[in-house]
Amino acid sequence: MRRLASAPSSRAASDRLDELAKESTAAGSGTMTALAADLETPEGRATVSSLLTSNGPWVLVNNAGFGTRGRAADLDAGRERAEVQLNVVALQELTLAALPALAKAGDGGVINVASTAAFQPLPYMATYGATKAFVLHFTEGLAEEMRGTGVRVMALCPGPTQSEFGEVAGVNDYMQMMRGGMSAAKCVNIALNAFDRRHAICITGKPNALLALGPRFAPRALTRRISGAIFYPRNG
Repeated sequence: MRRLASAPSSRAASDRLDELAKESTAAGSGTMTALAADLETPEGRATVSSLLTSNGPWVLVNNAGFGTRGRAADLDAGRERAEVQLNVVALQELTLAALPALAKAGDGGVINVASTAAFQPLPYMATYGATKAFVLHFTEGLAEEMRGTGVRVMALCPGPTQSEFGEVAGVNDYMQMMRGGMSAAKCVNIALNAFDRRHAICITGKPNALLALGPRFAPRALTRRISGAIFYPRNG
């Protein structure tokens, strides 16, 4: 299967994608085509969607996303809208673009990256938590719709993971509390193994499963307060 990488279309992002494509091809991982596209915009999403509808079958991994932290009334509304465009709208559009060809082929699949944040509200990261709840529910619904077709659909729900997310979202203090999180390589290996076993949801590791599933057994008011205490913005 062909592999497609996409990201916001800054020069730095494009260069990093090109380098990743070269490394992956040289490592014998198949031919990777790097495409820089700004998935926060309709034009960027259309560029990627057109490839997904005209080729295949794919294993589409919707991994692009970012988080914001702070009281919603104090955050930049434009940045919050951009977060929804990338975390929700882009993921939905690309998934819907890929599914018809996958269904026709009876092969391939989609991995949508949600989060352990999807399982409870996140005060002070309200938009981020809501976007990941959408990803989880949307993906679970599709997984059931595609059951028995040969097409795999899975929601990946990692906990804290070593990446640039913590710095962008402003949650480095939380990452330190969680001892830096799981390595990206380990997260990928767990995800791919679960995908091969046709799981609809993959929570990466037992500690993260406790983070995700623990709130089911607590009153929602208590869950909100605990989450709010953890993610309340702190100086430094």
